[in-house]
Amino acid sequence: MKRVKRTVGLLLCVLLLCSAFGGHVSALEADGAWQRYWPDYIEDGSAVYMAPGATESERNFSWYAPKDAQDCRVVVSEREDMTYARTFTGSSVVTPEGDRRCKVTVTELWPGKTYFYRCESGVWRSGVYSFSTLAGKEFTAMYTTDIHVSYDEEDAANLMNQSYTFSHVLENAADKGALDLVISAGDQASLGYRSEYTSLVASPVLRSTPFALCPGNHDRKGIAYKYFTNNPNEYNRALVHSLIARDYWYVKGDVLFMVFDSNVGAMTDHRNFVKQAVRENPDVKWRVATFHHDLYGGRIPHRESENALLRMIWSPIFDEFRFDLVLLGHSHYYTISNAMFGNKTKQSLAGLDSVTDPAGTVVMVSGSINRPRILEDGAEPPVGENVAYSYLTEKPIYNLLDFSQESITIRSYEMDSDEPFHTFTITKTDAEGGHPANGRDFYDPFVRLISDIYGWINEVVTTARFRLHWNDFVGK
Repeated sequence: MKRVKRTVGLLLCVLLLCSAFGGHVSALEADGAWQRYWPDYIEDGSAVYMAPGATESERNFSWYAPKDAQDCRVVVSEREDMTYARTFTGSSVVTPEGDRRCKVTVTELWPGKTYFYRCESGVWRSGVYSFSTLAGKEFTAMYTTDIHVSYDEEDAANLMNQSYTFSHVLENAADKGALDLVISAGDQASLGYRSEYTSLVASPVLRSTPFALCPGNHDRKGIAYKYFTNNPNEYNRALVHSLIARDYWYVKGDVLFMVFDSNVGAMTDHRNFVKQAVRENPDVKWRVATFHHDLYGGRIPHRESENALLRMIWSPIFDEFRFDLVLLGHSHYYTISNAMFGNKTKQSLAGLDSVTDPAGTVVMVSGSINRPRILEDGAEPPVGENVAYSYLTEKPIYNLLDFSQESITIRSYEMDSDEPFHTFTITKTDAEGGHPANGRDFYDPFVRLISDIYGWINEVVTTARFRLHWNDFVGK
């Protein structure tokens, strides 16, 4: 690989120029600076990616390296000139394309510090970037979903254009204050190709902000997700293993984030993963789940039978472990549920802008970045009966979640809008919140067994499909 030719100054220039343009238009129309940045980024090919670490004292990194560069290092310093640096080493995996994906975890980070880092493999070195750790419990995360950076054989500029749109949304979010985490609820790619994930992390914003990914159904169309990611605390005891992903957890501030592969319907494995994560983090106040599939939105009637089955699997887990907030995608329609318990509305939140100690779990779905649903003839698709708030738009949507020990405030924006179209605050007076005491449903063990059998069969079929069409996933 070649070193990125552009300097940090050019990246800063890109950031400033990107933030100056408005409208949901292509990069070719919007930003000449992005077009100049793009060829060097693609030529370098490393696709440096920073994920959250297990806790705020860690960060996880991955990048592509030549096949003969078996050493993977991240050099970290508190000084921009990289003096007095520490070096962290990791491992690499051979990709389907024949090169390597390096994976390194940086540890022993102190709170309230800014660190400078550089990724290295063989003679290759990345630029010098920086990130900051939290000084306390409060932080802001951007939540989005269905980014759908898409490879298109008929349009060579499509990856550049859609990567720019996502970068532009990230800039919108960063312009509104400190951005400490980016959360995606799946379908980062459309075909699961390597080029889509390389394009996904092109934005300079992601050099300084950890990006927590979640597998969607489109991510499972290819194999690249497995090699690209470097997630902390992956659950490796599952009886039904996904071919490309594992459930994983991380802690930030006073929040335990649990990320699931909802493509796998094995309820027992997901429940055991939550038990382990909660057991290892008994004093963390907030519990937030992320997975891909919509549950209660109801905007797409032909998916309702699928949603009903998914609710049977997931709602007992939310109830038993008192999840506060669940972040989803898949439908591309923005909705926020009532407080849900026992797979039904326990407390209506309609018309409210805040709730204290809600009597159940709040489930949220955001809109898509590159594939917002287009409304036909002005007709509004029907909303689910358990939805407290919904919003229809043809523009990309992102959400800023302000976390503190006392509350979570959700601020939701259309791209290029200065003011949120919706705000909502969840407050908890103690760790238990307002969840009722959990009573096991008589049918839970039966549902768990059926879901486990289905999950196993589904993974066998998926694995066979990958083996049959392996060459389709390589080199794209």
